[in-house]
Amino acid sequence: MGERRVLVSVVIPSRGRLEVLAETLAALRGQSLPPSDFEIVVVDDGSVPPLSLSRIGDGVGLSLVRLDGRERSAARNAGARAAVGEVLVFIDDDISVGREFVHAHLLGQREWPRALAVGSISLPDEALGRAFGRFRQELERQGIPRQRGLTDTRNFCTAANMSMGRERFLELGGFDEELVSAEDQDFALRHRERGGDIVFLPEAAGIHRDVALDIRSYCRRTEWGSERLVAFCRRHPTRPENVERDRVNGPIRLGHESIERTVRKLGKAVIALRPALAVLFAVAAVLERSAPGSWLLGRVYRLLLGAHILRGYRRGLARGERVIGVEGSRTAAGRG
Repeated sequence: MGERRVLVSVVIPSRGRLEVLAETLAALRGQSLPPSDFEIVVVDDGSVPPLSLSRIGDGVGLSLVRLDGRERSAARNAGARAAVGEVLVFIDDDISVGREFVHAHLLGQREWPRALAVGSISLPDEALGRAFGRFRQELERQGIPRQRGLTDTRNFCTAANMSMGRERFLELGGFDEELVSAEDQDFALRHRERGGDIVFLPEAAGIHRDVALDIRSYCRRTEWGSERLVAFCRRHPTRPENVERDRVNGPIRLGHESIERTVRKLGKAVIALRPALAVLFAVAAVLERSAPGSWLLGRVYRLLLGAHILRGYRRGLARGERVIGVEGSRTAAGRG
């Protein structure tokens, strides 16, 4: 008997979310692709207590890699190194998929060899039944290609639902482990710089069973991501979207920006103060009950998100400056 040929490895990073992960693994049961053709690699990135997995079905290989809390880029890379499939499919631990999901990614890789393939992600129907869920879905679909196939968007990627040949992934060095936000965009940019294609596969569909389904929790997550996004912005400072992020959320630069821009930043900073945020959250709650489809509610959502993005981005700038200052001091001490 020859060695089993594994066509696809599904890599799932997780930390401390066994119940959520169990649902994702259950969704991978019964794929149309024969169980012997794919495996699942779960990376436990520092769960306390450690994750304990049971088999998800006869014939489906399931392995567990343990790390000590090194964040998601390192977790995905560790899973890729442990995988044996010819194609790597990355999904998050809160993504549900249909029975054709793995096969769709495999077919996409055969159609576009060495490409980065990105699947579609939607919120659950129950989330879309609420005003914020509809707002969030519309917001997150901005920039998504309208058609299946090749896209010219150089940073189009989400590591929550993507695939690539394992050889190509390792050739690129995987995800940058110093980045914990926009690491997938960074990966896409490096892939494109080396002549790679990016394709959109809407048929490789995932449902995001997320917990940030109200404006408060989503703002907290957005602020966290914005703070850590600064490292990506510094890695790619000339990217148009990063230039715009700094122009809108960076410090006031009197004499180097328009008066209008300065006034906008001051207004945004005022909104980001706790009393103003409390008022806006209260207004949002009233509008969600009384006018859930109104333009005004969408405007309040955007004001809240913008304020939290500003808070996170400026905190990230300050943290980066502290790190640079420490490194500079060490360098100077070394030269003394």
